[in-house]
Amino acid sequence: MPPKKRRRAKGEGGLYQRKDGMWIAQVLLPDGSYYQRGRKKYADAVTELASMRADLANGILPNAGQITVDKWLTYWLDTIAAPRLKPRTLATYRSTIKHQLIPHLGSKKLGKLTPTDIRRMVTHVTDKHSTRTAQAAYSVLAKALGDAVKDGKISTNPCDRMDRPQARSEERQPLGVDHARAVLMHVASQDAQTAARWSLALLTGARQAEALGLTWDRVDLQLGVIDISWQLARLKLKKGPRPDSDVYPREAFDVPATFTFIPVHWTACLVPTKTAGSRRLVPLLPPVVAALTALWEQRGRPTTGLVFTRADGAAVLPRDDTDAWKHVCVAAGVVETAEDAPDQHAARHTVATLLQEAGVEEAVRMQILGHSTSAMARQYAHTSTDLTRAALGQLEKLLALD
Repeated sequence: MPPKKRRRAKGEGGLYQRKDGMWIAQVLLPDGSYYQRGRKKYADAVTELASMRADLANGILPNAGQITVDKWLTYWLDTIAAPRLKPRTLATYRSTIKHQLIPHLGSKKLGKLTPTDIRRMVTHVTDKHSTRTAQAAYSVLAKALGDAVKDGKISTNPCDRMDRPQARSEERQPLGVDHARAVLMHVASQDAQTAARWSLALLTGARQAEALGLTWDRVDLQLGVIDISWQLARLKLKKGPRPDSDVYPREAFDVPATFTFIPVHWTACLVPTKTAGSRRLVPLLPPVVAALTALWEQRGRPTTGLVFTRADGAAVLPRDDTDAWKHVCVAAGVVETAEDAPDQHAARHTVATLLQEAGVEEAVRMQILGHSTSAMARQYAHTSTDLTRAALGQLEKLLALD
């Protein structure tokens, strides 16, 4: 029999028995509402009450485990993750949650999610997509569940009780010396933008977004150098009618208030490069200077300020840039069909490989390409443009362009 009742302290919660005989364990939540769990036996109800009180003492809400993974991920993305993520990263997370996590885990209760459930998700995503996609899904889930622990929704993160899934790396194949030379020789006879775009790619290693975001005020044709500090990105707009102008105001974009960006044309904006180590001054070899000079003389500075634009002056779409690269590879005889063309990022890998073949030291290669961890950035911060210019000169000799 239960002991004689005593008066409960305010907020302590307690036990009572319903008319149907069910024992109810009840606690007061921080928001002023009560949360209950019913048990047939008094002893079981006592255990539940003790468990709920312990959770509250540790900052965990007893009712949080009833939230579904779907609801938590949606809340987490919009409320917790969005303010600290860059817009492109946020868009990637949103896609991962929608297409990989919710279909496989969305209906699960947050408090009952297990490593076994997560492993099943990883297997399904791997079978349908790739190991890299599955690894990315796991990483997003691990971050969301980590914040669920901090927010008192669950006591432990089930991702911490399993190994991070491995991803199989698919190495991009760079162009060889002969193919790189063939592309450069081909584009030299094409229109000014084609010549400038692909000589820049193959003789500086600039990323696609960095090249498409290059503006004329960061190109010094007299000194033969470009400043890579910004890149082109398409940012999401807030819901509602689009502004009636070619350059949208900052307040029209659905981005955190602290995010740094410069609207250029419609949704095209300039955003800082990926890392501090990505910001760099890159010397230009004579073929690149000649191609950029011809482009400037032909078009002048468009209203957007961008070096590479569409015929109407708007920013180039990445997919159009990628298609152009594939057709250049076909026209230069590198491949027979556009479907066989190497990834556009292969141009960057080509520069890295050719610089290595030319005997350029790793520190200088990293300065040219903007490759560095934080430790490497500190180590190579004082690499001069004289060294990088000399290094790129060796690349020019290797390609027999001088």
